[in-house]
Amino acid sequence: QFGAWVRPISHRQNQAISDLEKTYADGTSLAMLDLVEISFDAHQPEHHQTENWLISNNVSWRKVGQATPDQLAGAVLPADTPLWTPAKSTYTGHHDQVSGEVARGFDWSLALIQPETANVDVSSNPFSGKNEVWVSFSWAGTPHKIKLTDPDHFARFNTADGDSHTFKSPFLSISLAHVWEEKNTASKLVAGLIT
Repeated sequence: QFGAWVRPISHRQNQAISDLEKTYADGTSLAMLDLVEISFDAHQPEHHQTENWLISNNVSWRKVGQATPDQLAGAVLPADTPLWTPAKSTYTGHHDQVSGEVARGFDWSLALIQPETANVDVSSNPFSGKNEVWVSFSWAGTPHKIKLTDPDHFARFNTADGDSHTFKSPFLSISLAHVWEEKNTASKLVAGLIT
């Protein structure tokens, strides 16, 4: 049975979880679908990111089980629930960003969805010259093209500019990032991908 969403965050300013922090006591690393016991110091919501919990320092995470993709169905967002709207599109993306005002109007920033299909595409950013990996899918009647930040799948798919892969009924973990104060926008990101 699923409870409320939890986003572990660290005590560092950028709140990112380090590789060491997501390494179990036996030396193995956190993997997708692991069931994990984590010690937290406090609930630390920030605007729309109400799911944030501050991890305890120097306490190893403990793997207590492994879920299967079939067990995720109960956590999927209802198919008629939009992903943070009204949204706008960036130069490369599609419905992949909202204004700071829109973001702060929500009290959630994480969702698990299962679109009928999703395309994972590699493209070269004309400004940075670096490859980006994007996921295109339709949700709640709206087409999306959102940047993939899942590090394992980014490494897997970051091959050559123009490469494309299609998946049927994948699970996508979508996150609404912090508001970028300089531009007053918050990006939607594909933080996890299960094919």
